[in-house]
Amino acid sequence: MIGNFTHSLSAWLVNISIAMTALRTNLMRSILTTLGVMIGVFAVTLAVAVGSGAQVSVMQSINALGSNMALVFPQPDSEGGSRSNFDRGRLTMRDARAIEKQIDGITQIAPQLRTNIQLVVAGRNASTIAIGATPGYADVANVAADTGRFISEADVRSAARVVVLGPSVARKLFGGFDPIGETVRINRAPFTIVGVLESKGSSFGNDNDDLAIMPISTTRQRFAGDSLAGPDDLQMLFVGFEDGVSLSRAKRQLTALLRDRNRVRDNEINPFTIRTTEEFMKETGQVTSIFQIVLVAIASISLLVGGIGIMNIMLVSVTERTREIGLRMALGAKRSDIRNQFLVEAAVLCVIGGVMGLILAFASGFALTKYADFPVPIGLSVAIGAILFSAAVGLIFGGYPAIRASRLSPIEALRSE
Repeated sequence: MIGNFTHSLSAWLVNISIAMTALRTNLMRSILTTLGVMIGVFAVTLAVAVGSGAQVSVMQSINALGSNMALVFPQPDSEGGSRSNFDRGRLTMRDARAIEKQIDGITQIAPQLRTNIQLVVAGRNASTIAIGATPGYADVANVAADTGRFISEADVRSAARVVVLGPSVARKLFGGFDPIGETVRINRAPFTIVGVLESKGSSFGNDNDDLAIMPISTTRQRFAGDSLAGPDDLQMLFVGFEDGVSLSRAKRQLTALLRDRNRVRDNEINPFTIRTTEEFMKETGQVTSIFQIVLVAIASISLLVGGIGIMNIMLVSVTERTREIGLRMALGAKRSDIRNQFLVEAAVLCVIGGVMGLILAFASGFALTKYADFPVPIGLSVAIGAILFSAAVGLIFGGYPAIRASRLSPIEALRSE
């Protein structure tokens, strides 16, 4: 048994040696042939990596909001029912207080207002999004002050003109200097900087550090009041739940409470929308999976073209080496030996192209990660899969030329010029 294995291994090594010799004999043609496979493997590998990177980036964006959380928006739900009595949605601080008192398992609740602002200091300026929030926002959204402090209940009660900057905004305005205690003008009003947030990085092209946080009462009085229907209105509500709490059950409880508070009849849609991080993750997972499948399908076309190129070149090689095939058969080579020789040549061509394509994919992934700030993970399993897949392409598309070579008549092959 060991002897048979050794003989088979020796035969394959001989075929590989013959294949390398044949490829070196027609070096330029071999290089040009591998280009098709190289481009195909590069495209497929990069498509898989980009799809995985998109999923990672989206998950990072969701995790940046906080985990085990529900988001309530004052927009009418679009699912079924009549909306005649709800031309616009409504969400208020009174709703937030009712939710905090009547729903079990809540860890924190964070009402929000959002608006665009312009910050100016010492001739420098920056435009960003201002989040009007309460101290509970830090726990729900998983943010914390890196230097200084976060906004306090006292700030909210007094509508204090204080602001906590995201790291990106702080760098734009102050460079490497500590901005704590400095005064910045926001839409011409002076604000004191009391903190700078810990960095949360970027995800999916969005800078999670490009923001400013101030007391919700200050935001309502100075920036967002005109855009609200009532003095108690909110634009968003974050509701954080304890670990282990079922978000689907929590959503049903929130829906029932808010429908009751808004006196919504059975046949009417909700004048609010509730989304959970669980739903966000599921939906984004489905979208990125479809995105990845589409990318791989498109990229596979180039690999198919490369495979057809391999088949074409191998057919030409069989025609050119007909006399060599006849001579090998006359010296005792079996049809399986001839077939295996050409199969190995096709596989070696594709593996070389696959390795080159993989190197190019790694280089492109590194460039995208470093310069575009977009994660493109190419793991060991993807790399090994790419090499094995390229070898399979060689075996599949080299199959017909190999079989054709093995079926040649030795006498007719020797007569060939």
